[in-house]
Amino acid sequence: MLKTGYEDYSGVFFVKVCEYLSVRRAYGLVRQTTPATSRVTFDELGILCHLANVNGPLRTSQIAEYQGVLRPTMTHRTGHLAELALIERKPGERDRRNVYCHLSSTGVVAIRRMVADVCRNIKTDMPLGRCTDERMMRIIDGAAQISFSSADLVLMQLAFCSDDGDGLGSVGGLVDGLGLLQPTVSMAVSSLKRAGYIERGDTPGQAALSIAITESGRARAEKLVAQVAEFRPARARARKSSVL
Repeated sequence: MLKTGYEDYSGVFFVKVCEYLSVRRAYGLVRQTTPATSRVTFDELGILCHLANVNGPLRTSQIAEYQGVLRPTMTHRTGHLAELALIERKPGERDRRNVYCHLSSTGVVAIRRMVADVCRNIKTDMPLGRCTDERMMRIIDGAAQISFSSADLVLMQLAFCSDDGDGLGSVGGLVDGLGLLQPTVSMAVSSLKRAGYIERGDTPGQAALSIAITESGRARAEKLVAQVAEFRPARARARKSSVL
């Protein structure tokens, strides 16, 4: 049986895949209501949460290593955050090739708002429905270490969080369950069908459920969930963030 969880800085707690998807859904809804010019990706929100949890400046290379991406990718992400004035970047005093990132005052306000909005978009009867803002910030920090495509999210939703439990669903149900836009879900479904991970068509007695996960799709979903189970966030230098 798969362990679907990860280790928090303050101790060990396990986050099921449906809880992970609940967070992604909530942030998807938050992002949809954010003006396009000021939107950040889930990965970028993870950077903000990590800087808040560490409670101090970090080199771009350190953040890249933490999120498991190449330095140019992280330079792009932190550059976008700097353009939005959410972080400040400064060259190192001893080695100016090292660029240090830290939260700006605008970033502190933004992260408080975004994390609170994520919590508000999770209903009390949903996974993590009673999560505090501080714990949510740590969950986002850790969850952003894994990069999933929209197709990956759709596959995990079908495999583990479908209402019927048999891997059946519809585009409308996936839109609601993942907080993604319908065009995004439709494109993901098309790519999964081409890969043989799902089948499209009417299911007898369940006309609304037109998407079914295949055996190969379920095997792929289990590998994705294993990624959530395997990673361990590095401990932050600060046990308690000063942001929240």
